[in-house]
Amino acid sequence: MFDIDASGVSWLRAAAAAGFAAYALDLRGYGRSGDANWRARAFANGAGPTCTGPEAIEDIGAAVDFITYRHGRPTALVGWSWGSTTSARYVAGAGRDKVASLVLYAPIFAERNEAWLAELADPDTPGQRRPLGSHRRITAEDMRRRWNAQLPPGGDDWRDETVLQELARVSLQDDSTARTVTPPGFCVPNGTLVDLWKCFSGRPIYDPDKIDCPTLLVRATQDPTSTRSDMLALFDRLGTAEKQYLEIGNGTHFINAERRAPSLFSAVHAFLHRHGSTTKSTGES
Repeated sequence: MFDIDASGVSWLRAAAAAGFAAYALDLRGYGRSGDANWRARAFANGAGPTCTGPEAIEDIGAAVDFITYRHGRPTALVGWSWGSTTSARYVAGAGRDKVASLVLYAPIFAERNEAWLAELADPDTPGQRRPLGSHRRITAEDMRRRWNAQLPPGGDDWRDETVLQELARVSLQDDSTARTVTPPGFCVPNGTLVDLWKCFSGRPIYDPDKIDCPTLLVRATQDPTSTRSDMLALFDRLGTAEKQYLEIGNGTHFINAERRAPSLFSAVHAFLHRHGSTTKSTGES
């Protein structure tokens, strides 16, 4: 999602061009993390949700430690959607002294969201209509359906069709099991759904007051998952005095892959440059 090779929406390339040493992390069970045998074991029949919040936070911590050691300077952290909750929890806990600045893009905090609750099964209550297994499969049509549902009438030009096609292609390609089912579908860990159920039920899963590094909250105005009221509630509870709130028009939850992506990239990069980050040293590749 952060390195789509189409229409200039690769955030990694934009960040590198802006002078940053840019990294994107595949959490365990996502993308190219682990080998096929590891994925098969992790997604074994009867297993519970994989890549839970605590596990994701461990992975974030390992990446931050590696990047900080490699470059010898503080790291900036950008978390998107569910990743905003794991990034924030890391910074509020074990990573409190390791992150120079934090960006929560399309953040989710603790506002009741009936539309999402209707899609989720309560992971804490037995007998739900849809048991929460280790993972689920996502098809190209699933991706299109969710994204299209957020585009308003006349908003078809917000996204380049080649971006969606490329995102679907590489997502299926990165999972060696994707074409063992019909239609092809790549595996996505269900650990994220445990956290999202709590957030969309109005239950905070971390204390924003413990975040004391400079923090930017940013969302697109047509995003039904990260709402304005939820983001403002999070903004008000942040412990840092160095905080900023930003909305970008004519975009959805996936604005980083839409035509307004450059507005998002430039705003985030400007914030990180002002508040310290891992940037390239002279001559470094």
